[in-house]
Amino acid sequence: MKKVLFIDKVHPLIREDLATAGFECDDGTGLTASEVERVLPGYRGIILRSRIKIDGPLLSRATNLRWIGRVGAGMEHIDLKEAEAMHIHCINSPEGNREAVAEHTLGMLLSLFNHMNRADRQVRAGIWNREGNRGTEICGKTIGIIGYGNTGSAFARRLKGFDAEVISWDKYKRDYTDGNTRETVMEELFERADIVSLHIPLTPETTRMVNQEYLFRFR
Repeated sequence: MKKVLFIDKVHPLIREDLATAGFECDDGTGLTASEVERVLPGYRGIILRSRIKIDGPLLSRATNLRWIGRVGAGMEHIDLKEAEAMHIHCINSPEGNREAVAEHTLGMLLSLFNHMNRADRQVRAGIWNREGNRGTEICGKTIGIIGYGNTGSAFARRLKGFDAEVISWDKYKRDYTDGNTRETVMEELFERADIVSLHIPLTPETTRMVNQEYLFRFR
């Protein structure tokens, strides 16, 4: 029997579909990292979120592992190079949470521009600082999106009703200008963007990308 270990809680449909495909699904949501490492040789697949880091030492125990399924987009907690060397196929689901992330990003932007968190704390404390918490409108601003994949494009769709100009840059995509954004170069974002939203994965290429030098390139 092909066995799959569920390290994190996920939608029951995943377990149902794997069982239909002939997999025996075991619940490992209560296991520690050392316990996962101990039982891992008995499994063909792993389903996880981000609770446990799948590093080289752990993978070295995975003698029968053939695939890792990540429920979510980020893969930074999985040693992808080691997995590739061991011929373990790694799968993520970047489209799964794109709408929620886009809505959350819009919510954070509105909260930031309208001082909602600060005003909420003050009002609860009996402080009414109307002028100090006067908001800034998104209307008329230029919004730059860095990374126009699943979440970046979903965020651009959410901005359509705000009468803002949306421009975007993606290092790995070309000719994607649509009714929600205009593709441009990074230099234009540095020069014109009032708001910047990053929708890129955490990888060795992007780690510490936003540093002091980077920020001071914006006008």
